[in-house]
Amino acid sequence: MIRNQTPLNNNETLSCGKVSTFATAFLLYQTLELSAMTNLFSPWRKWLLLTTGFFSISFLFSCSETPNSPVGADIPGSSDNPDDSDKSEDSESPDIHMAMPNILIIITDQQSYNTISAHASLFPGSVYATTPNIDRLVRSGVSFTRAYCANPVSVPSRFSLFTGVYGARFGVRENKCSEADETAIRKIQQTHSLGTVFRNAGYETLYGGKVHLPFAAVKGGSKFAAPVTYGFDNYYTADERKGLAAATANLIREKGEALTEVSGDAPVKPFLMVASFLNPHDICVESSANLSPEVPDDAKDPEKAATIRMMRERLSAINPVEFYEKHAPQLPFNKEKPKDYPATGCSKKRFLDYPDDYWRRYRWIYGQLVSLVDSHIGEVLDALDAQPDLKKNTLIVFTSDHGEMQGAHNTVTKSMPFDECQRVPFIFAGWGITGERIDNTPVCNGVDLLPTLCELSDIDLPEGLDGISLAPIIKGRDKVKTTATRKYLYSESETFISVLHNEYKLSYFDLDGQHSLLVDLSKDRGETQNIASFNKEMVDKLKQVIEER
Repeated sequence: MIRNQTPLNNNETLSCGKVSTFATAFLLYQTLELSAMTNLFSPWRKWLLLTTGFFSISFLFSCSETPNSPVGADIPGSSDNPDDSDKSEDSESPDIHMAMPNILIIITDQQSYNTISAHASLFPGSVYATTPNIDRLVRSGVSFTRAYCANPVSVPSRFSLFTGVYGARFGVRENKCSEADETAIRKIQQTHSLGTVFRNAGYETLYGGKVHLPFAAVKGGSKFAAPVTYGFDNYYTADERKGLAAATANLIREKGEALTEVSGDAPVKPFLMVASFLNPHDICVESSANLSPEVPDDAKDPEKAATIRMMRERLSAINPVEFYEKHAPQLPFNKEKPKDYPATGCSKKRFLDYPDDYWRRYRWIYGQLVSLVDSHIGEVLDALDAQPDLKKNTLIVFTSDHGEMQGAHNTVTKSMPFDECQRVPFIFAGWGITGERIDNTPVCNGVDLLPTLCELSDIDLPEGLDGISLAPIIKGRDKVKTTATRKYLYSESETFISVLHNEYKLSYFDLDGQHSLLVDLSKDRGETQNIASFNKEMVDKLKQVIEER
């Protein structure tokens, strides 16, 4: 159900327009009185009529220069902070004729939280990619810089992003979905899927790019089919790279041009559009090749290998001395395997023994892939900038399904119990949001996205969601009240479940039921020391939380 975007408060005072109607009538009365004056009127009576007439004219003049807005109207982006009320005349605000905001969700694949150049000061020594276009969103939006994914592999993470629930409830903990409950998933698709919720609320739903969602088609188990079961009626392109950027930009231009043909008060149907890019996921090809001079082919997607070969050619064209002195990222500060890491038999990831120069080459290639997808995102943002009427009514969300280890702890890719692959960018910009804000509240992009978008769009929430709405924080309101309902934050995996409580993070390898990794992030942000052996009380407490969730 769609509700009005700007409801009036019950205690609203008289608007300027209402009072001006009264003032007009009163001014007419004064004019007739003055024109009919005779000596019967005393000087005091003449003075009173002239004074009240002057007041009426002054009030009408002031109303002509003041927008007639409802007092106390609750609009997105409003703030109780008086410092936020002084906006520039050209600051963008939602169009009151737009019942709901358009929503553009931009998703990348395997992009870590510490890959945005505008956030370099937040993570000293860790950011080496250049992202001028994502930076544009940072400069004009709200960045949640402690956002965890629901699961640091694609399919379970995306399932949460598009349903608002954790995958483990439905047997979705790894990409193959070998234990997935199809019946339960198809039921949740009908009630909780992002596209379905917004389509039922009157939105046009469009999806382009990588899908990787369980049971995306009406029949069969395909994870790469058009995501119709998640409520998206228009799968406008299957391209996951530059072609996706072009197709999304073209759609935005069409939407903007169509908007210019709509009369001022005519209702406009909002859209929910997803642009799901593949990169920097191609780093998986580099991790497969690693020290070999040969890059393995992928028959299903030859562009993956072609992209890595292109990156390697760029690297080889740089003088080696110059490359390591000026271009190659430094080694991660937490390069070594954590002390007392559990000897769990269920962990499928290996700690790798590569030479330092290869790790720096690996990180450089990853940074190049981040910059590549950033250029594609820039094409989409440029198209939106070229349609100002459309842009001011469009909320933009940027995030990724999971991160990349980047050589931290001598590991690559994903599905590890470390922040490099568990934490992701999570940015809201556009409609109703002004200025740059950084928020370090621990959140989960997977389960928090759906309730947040529902509240921002004034749509009823499905029941049984696992996340919370971040809308009050985005609007600049009560952060404490918003986060008070969450004591624990989870990130699942095929072999472990992590729980974050205050500054402690416990990763419990539940498949073998014996091993735990406990870190104190307030003292050890690099997760270099497992303190489980001498903090048994905290381990037992958080293990119980995991088992009872």
